[in-house]
Amino acid sequence: MTKRRLPPIKSLIALESVVRTGSVSAAAEDLSVTHGAVSKQLAHLEQWIGMPMFRERRRGMIANAAGERLAAAVGGALEEIEDALDAILVAERQKVLTVVAPATFAMRWLIPHLPALEMDGGEAGIRVRPTHTTEDWDALEFDLVVRRGEPLAGRLAPRPLFVEALGLLVPPALADVADTRQLPFVDAATRTGELARWCQRAYGGPPVRPARVYPHFYVAMEAALAGLGAIVAPVELLGPQLAQGALIDPLPAVRVPGAAYTIGVAPDGPNRSAAEGLARTMVREWHKVPAAVPVTP
Repeated sequence: MTKRRLPPIKSLIALESVVRTGSVSAAAEDLSVTHGAVSKQLAHLEQWIGMPMFRERRRGMIANAAGERLAAAVGGALEEIEDALDAILVAERQKVLTVVAPATFAMRWLIPHLPALEMDGGEAGIRVRPTHTTEDWDALEFDLVVRRGEPLAGRLAPRPLFVEALGLLVPPALADVADTRQLPFVDAATRTGELARWCQRAYGGPPVRPARVYPHFYVAMEAALAGLGAIVAPVELLGPQLAQGALIDPLPAVRVPGAAYTIGVAPDGPNRSAAEGLARTMVREWHKVPAAVPVTP
């Protein structure tokens, strides 16, 4: 590591203050030190550099070209330090809420809606921690938790968010298959029975071909988006993909209910009040989603 070649910082600060304020007396007041202390630091600086920083031996305290250049550089550096400190202190004061949520919900709805949630939720920032089905989410630190298909303890003050409406979503590459029962399907091991229930409603039985099963739903969804198969999925979470034509909803009247999503708030967290506000904001933001075709249990 190369050692910095700098004169004493106090002497640099003294030079900047004298040049900025116009006199040793004003600089002494600016720095809350004595007149003699400022003069001593200026002398140290000139000795270290080996040249004067002021005209006519500092009479009138008018900086020469070297003094002006160095004082301007020190002033710019001090302003950058002040700006950095302001940013650090603002970030330290800002609350950051940790939201634990299922991976698919986090990726498909929560993260895309963060700008709106942060704008409506006040000054608190939001950090999202996606979870997989097999994870012990209750062992994680959080301010707010979103769970799918499982009840939350009363201590978390649970409130309902929505119930999935499951529909058939087909990639454009497979849209020309007239009989949707003949489609190749992709499915997720973490959503057991959803494809079977939807096919029972739509066809009265299973699809013609066994589905290709992936370990997680978001992996199965990527397979569907890649054109590898149709998927039965919560339509509400895939609005952008449907709007962009990345997926097609060929049977919008056929829906089956999926899992219910619930929001809970950590009872003893330091940000409980802000977390309660975020929970209310999430519910409001969710209800802005265009209504899906009602499901029939």
